[in-house]
Amino acid sequence: MIKSSAILHIYTLLWSIYFLQGTVFSHYGGGMAQMILVVLLLFSIYCFFYVNINYNINSYLKALNYLVVMFTVYGVIRIINGDIVVFSNLREAIPFYYLKNVYISLLPIYVYYLLAKIGVLNKNYLQIYLLFFLFLVSLSYIDNYMNASKSAESEEITNNMGIRFMTLIPMLFFFEKWRLLQYATLVYILTFVVMGMKRGAILLAVVLTIYFLYHSLKEASQKEKLYLLLLSIVAIILIGMVVADLMESSAYFNRRVQQTLEGNASGRDTIYSILWYAFLENSSLIHCLLGFGAHSTISIAGNYAHNDWLELLINNGLLGIVLYVGYWWKFASLKNKIEEENVNCAAVAYCITFFMLSLYSMSYDAMNIFSTMGFGYCVANADSESLIKIE
Repeated sequence: MIKSSAILHIYTLLWSIYFLQGTVFSHYGGGMAQMILVVLLLFSIYCFFYVNINYNINSYLKALNYLVVMFTVYGVIRIINGDIVVFSNLREAIPFYYLKNVYISLLPIYVYYLLAKIGVLNKNYLQIYLLFFLFLVSLSYIDNYMNASKSAESEEITNNMGIRFMTLIPMLFFFEKWRLLQYATLVYILTFVVMGMKRGAILLAVVLTIYFLYHSLKEASQKEKLYLLLLSIVAIILIGMVVADLMESSAYFNRRVQQTLEGNASGRDTIYSILWYAFLENSSLIHCLLGFGAHSTISIAGNYAHNDWLELLINNGLLGIVLYVGYWWKFASLKNKIEEENVNCAAVAYCITFFMLSLYSMSYDAMNIFSTMGFGYCVANADSESLIKIE
């Protein structure tokens, strides 16, 4: 592996271009985007094998390997089978997309792990890329808002890009020497998360912010605590002003709050009921153990489960659940293996982020470089053994 920062920059830039489809490109799925995706996936697969062959990987990556292999087997079967599966809105679930989404989500972890191991990815680059990602996500947010508001013929919409903003919060821990910029960035992120009106993103952002503020004050020296306390108060006041303004001026925001208080789950409860019924009432022993196959939640309920655990249970059966439990067990154990405090806290923040998303959204097939870069760096620092390359 060539130890050049050019690899980091080219790889990340290409992913950035790919994720900006519809903003950079005139439409989704264009020829240039597909060529970029092929190059990225081939390089990511190469890094997957390179890491596993040449490094004494830690227990988290071993657990992740099992998931990648399982998803690959189910994905290949889905492609060979080729059955037509459609969402409730009659959009077809392309057979290759099952595998594509998983690879886009999980394989970059290996790439950024490797780049951190060979000394290319470091904190300085993480800080620079956080600011770059903020710019990219801001572009995506504006583009999504313009398209969604035009389609809905309303200026008040739910902007899904709020989730991408929220997943950037763990990277703030790498700015421990730049406190003012760190807190200013937090306020910027939270402003867009709240304005996006995505309830899950807001809930998770609140949890991550509490963890961030608690850790910042806990680890600060006595001299620094007063300064950080002041920054925390200012940040809370500013976000409070944004919320107060929305409460006063936005009927849609108030309606979203009311829906949350009433327990409205945006149709998830219906999907859950259909999928649970299918598993409990229509499952053979083979289905219980191995699931109904890739994209089965779509064929049964017309949509994804919006819950990793139920998605895995239906698609991959108890096999998927067992492997996922093992995966999260090893994920949580990262905290005990990372010595550097701010990297440790970033790993915990990623754990909170991905786990909460697994409960009410999707996690394992919905990650992107905005989170996997920082997380890959954390995994690379997980234990001393994994720092030694096997020659």
